[in-house]
Amino acid sequence: MKSLILMAIMSLSLKAADNTGTSGFTFLKLPTGSARFQALGNNGVSLLEGAEAMSINPSGIAFAQMKEVGFSMVNWLEDYDGKYISYVEPHGTNVIGVNLGYYSTDGFDVRDKDGVPINAESVKFKNMFGSLTLAKSFFMERFALGLSGKYVSEDRYLTKENKFVIDWGAILKLSRKISFGFSQQNITGDNKKIVGVMRYGASLALSNYITVTADNRKYTDTKSKTGFGIELTLPEELLQYGKFVFRAGYNNNGNFGKNYDDSTLEKLGLSQSSNWSFGIGIYSAQSLGKSYSLEYALTPYGELGKTSQISFKLQF
Repeated sequence: MKSLILMAIMSLSLKAADNTGTSGFTFLKLPTGSARFQALGNNGVSLLEGAEAMSINPSGIAFAQMKEVGFSMVNWLEDYDGKYISYVEPHGTNVIGVNLGYYSTDGFDVRDKDGVPINAESVKFKNMFGSLTLAKSFFMERFALGLSGKYVSEDRYLTKENKFVIDWGAILKLSRKISFGFSQQNITGDNKKIVGVMRYGASLALSNYITVTADNRKYTDTKSKTGFGIELTLPEELLQYGKFVFRAGYNNNGNFGKNYDDSTLEKLGLSQSSNWSFGIGIYSAQSLGKSYSLEYALTPYGELGKTSQISFKLQF
């Protein structure tokens, strides 16, 4: 079952020699590094700022006011797990950032394109990426540009590939309430070797407590899709110690049927959900020049189960 699920969702299994029209390194589609982004249905290219923006829209780090360290843990389908760490340091209107993501799964049943086991072997798949990002803000932080150089590696059965790719993005803030964003990731000379993605979107703060965002994204191996997300914030004045945020987002993943095994999804009434994501965020008030945030995201995938991500960030 593990091999079948990962072949369908992550395209990690072996393929025939003829890969015409396909793209590799599909683990780069995961919303690693930002539980906020995942909770919003993988939407928010115009919304993310600081360390969490680096893996989605590199220009977002240009709005960092303090040094930031971020850490995320991703639990994906069938024990495919990822870890992510990032660091951002501002120097006036110039900001530099570095990040590293690592994913793995073992006990993988390797099969050929017809589903026949290859030597009945069980192997471990390992994927990773690391990037260096430079970003700059202009016009009193109304506009930002960012550029990343990224190294990616995919290590699977009898195959190991390494690539160097480019990410770039921009964010325009028309006002405190309206912003637009664009990013293009995994730019390389051969889209059949590594999956690329282009995102553009907009965000609107309806009030100090409600923000909506919408994105359109186009992967090089799929058709373009549009999604949206919403954030509801309980203010510091109410909680005194910081902010508490509820999130939900829609992303057209398709229909994966009904789950009969996961008790958590059943209790939450999400056994048949495949397109919605949910999450929360807890943010401390700034004290002694430091602040903390903890975020969690949950995405059901029907019969396949659920995925989750937890992110922690320290600003100092």
